[in-house]
Parts: sequence; C-alpha cells; structure tokens
Amino acid sequence: MKKILLFLALIFLSVLQLAWPGFLYFFSCKPNLLLVFAVSLVFFMDFKTAFVFAVLAGLLKDLFLPGNFGLNTIFFGGWSYLIFRLSTQISTDNEYVRLFTVLAVVFLNNLLFGLIILNSGSSVYPGIFFRNLIIPSLYSVVLSPWIFKLIKKLS
Repeated sequence: MKKILLFLALIFLSVLQLAWPGFLYFFSCKPNLLLVFAVSLVFFMDFKTAFVFAVLAGLLKDLFLPGNFGLNTIFFGGWSYLIFRLSTQISTDNEYVRLFTVLAVVFLNNLLFGLIILNSGSSVYPGIFFRNLIIPSLYSVVLSPWIFKLIKKLS
C-alpha cells in the first residue's frame, strides 16, 4: 500500500513539476521537485525503495521535460546512492542536515547540467548560468520541508 501511495505522490509531483503555476515562477525558475522527492526518499525509506523511486522520478523527468534523455535517470539514481552512503557515515536525523543535503544535491545537479549544456556547444551568458544554478537550488530547499512531511507521512 505504501508503494502505491508513493507512486501516486510521484505522479502528483511530476504533474506539478510540469505545470508549475505561472505566478510561482521566481526569476523564470522553478524548483526541482522530483529531485527533492528522490533525495527525501533516502532519508525516510529503505534503500531499495528509495533507489527504485529515484530512478522512476528521473525517468519521468526525462520523458516529459526537454533535455538530454537519460541523464536525469542516471543522476537521480546516483544521487540516491551517494546520499545513502553519506547517511551511513553521518546522522541525517537533523532537519538542517537534510536541508543542507538537498541544497548540495540540487546545486551539484544544476551545476552538472549547466556544464553539460556548455560542453554541448551552446552559448549561455554567465548571468543566466548562475541564475539557473542558484535560484532553483534555493527554491527547492525552501519547498523541501513540505515534501519531507509528505514522505514521512507515507513511510
């Protein structure tokens, strides 16, 4: 039953990611809800479930959002594995540790995608690059406590 509810939460967050309300855009940026979902699963679920749903979240993001197909699937699975390994080394029971982990993961994910875009030959102004690096990361961290509560309730 938990897995069905997690799948429904994944579908809901995917639809919300796709149809983010226009009045909630902040400097033409929106949060990465699916990545926050994948990260929060590692905190509250067992690793197998978290990994499978992280890969599913990455696959849904790859299917419905433009970009390099397959990278989100690989990155989301990789982030969940790395956070699982990190959680064996440090305690992730503190809310601030979770928020900082989300910030680090979303920031690094945006940085990697930005570098991939630059490496593909596209020209991006430095101001736009840094805007797309910083604002969605902070926006995701601001919304992550609600996703934490959702996942905690479902676990």
